[in-house]
Amino acid sequence: MTRRAYPNAYVSTDEPARGSLARQALGVVAMAGIGYLGVVILVLSFATAEYNPVTQYASDYGVGAFAWAMDSGFLLAGIGFCSLALMALLSGAARGARAGAALLLPAGLALVLSAFFATDVEGAAPTFHGTVHNVAGVVFFVIAPLGLLLVNRGIGRERFRIILLALALTVVALSLNGALALNVTGLVERMLVLVVFSSAVLTAKSLYVGR
Repeated sequence: MTRRAYPNAYVSTDEPARGSLARQALGVVAMAGIGYLGVVILVLSFATAEYNPVTQYASDYGVGAFAWAMDSGFLLAGIGFCSLALMALLSGAARGARAGAALLLPAGLALVLSAFFATDVEGAAPTFHGTVHNVAGVVFFVIAPLGLLLVNRGIGRERFRIILLALALTVVALSLNGALALNVTGLVERMLVLVVFSSAVLTAKSLYVGR
């Protein structure tokens, strides 16, 4: 049996063709779904005058004329993260990567849930739908980065360090925004989205090509 080495794990090169095709199909779904929501947020951040991307959360686009775009984005990105989790499990990577997959799966489900529960726009009275959306968002942004770190620690230390540094800088930005009342919450949130989503797409690509 020949084996192809990841930096910290080994993946069999003579795995059944069905498993390889399944992993590649999941990779396409993961990259397309996660990338779609990223593009939606980017386009709406520049194309809409009624929302301020510097001060308002991206989820606010889910209320009003662009609800269809955000809802479909949450749904497809959630499926994408679930697909990424399954890719990590099928890759045969190290135990840490499998632990990361166990976090990415509920992270994906949290995004799917967000598609069906709209947020409460800033200043509006709290609603059940908004509370569910906000809780799902917190769950996603806590466990998705951890899941990505664990998966990348199992398949490649270099990307693990890059993601860790990017996340650390984002946490610093979040802390400064809160401590100094800079009122750039929307901008910092988009930084976090960029780091998490780009890391997820690159991780899916790495698992797709097997390195």
